[in-house]
Amino acid sequence: MRTTSNTVPVGDIEIACTIVGEGAPLVVLHGAIGLGSAYMRALDSWGDELQLIHYDQRGSGNTPVGDVERVTFAGAVDDLEGLRQALGLERIRVLGHSAGAYLAALYAAEHPETTAGVVLLNPGPPLAPELMEQFGTTMSSRRTPSDDAERQAIEESEEFRTGRPEALERHQLNTFIPFFRERATVDRVSLGFTEITAANVRQMPRRMMGSLRAVDPIRKFTGIDAPTLVVHAELDPIPPEWSRFLAASIPKADFALIEGGSHFPMVEDAEQLRSTVVPWLSKHC
Repeated sequence: MRTTSNTVPVGDIEIACTIVGEGAPLVVLHGAIGLGSAYMRALDSWGDELQLIHYDQRGSGNTPVGDVERVTFAGAVDDLEGLRQALGLERIRVLGHSAGAYLAALYAAEHPETTAGVVLLNPGPPLAPELMEQFGTTMSSRRTPSDDAERQAIEESEEFRTGRPEALERHQLNTFIPFFRERATVDRVSLGFTEITAANVRQMPRRMMGSLRAVDPIRKFTGIDAPTLVVHAELDPIPPEWSRFLAASIPKADFALIEGGSHFPMVEDAEQLRSTVVPWLSKHC
């Protein structure tokens, strides 16, 4: 299938963008703030039915950080709108994973005229204190002493202290161990860390999540007018109550559960994820 990669001028930066396929456009928003889009390329097989638009958000992958004051959810919504305009797309469907789901939802709330549909894939972390506590407890319970020893060894390495991408990627994957169903998956997943990712990945999550409260997200989500699918994976440490709450809060939302699925279903549950999302997009958007 056709694949093109280039950079697109948006505001003060050039956004790195890869387009796969030639169908109706679906903009794919990576999560785990600051990582870049590499891991979401596991969805590329969908390009035989859709046009997937992957891009590295500001300060990740191959997109420079530019003005650090724009590293906020409001800034990320502006960047996405700028990308849509630069690509000449009239209406888009957006799929956001994890924290990227919040970006997808905020974009849909603020740009109803250009949003044809929304997929919120394993949205999180939860924005409710009691569910956040439950999430943290589950994450901790799924780690072993050897996991913690490995993380400490990485943190004590010269490569980590000097910010080498390879060491920071190993550290991130170690942190993500509870998100995977199979521990062996960690050894075969590539997050595609670059020098840009390495320079920003430790600061961006705090800055981005800190900016979320300022946009009053729950109120915004209740105003989404586009058809929306909230997808939750059964084994995700993020409590299912959070995804169900979001689905109940959004007027035109459906809820789907991936049985036995993990937080990274595009990697571990690819066929089940495709059969859940692609037909829904065809029917509703």
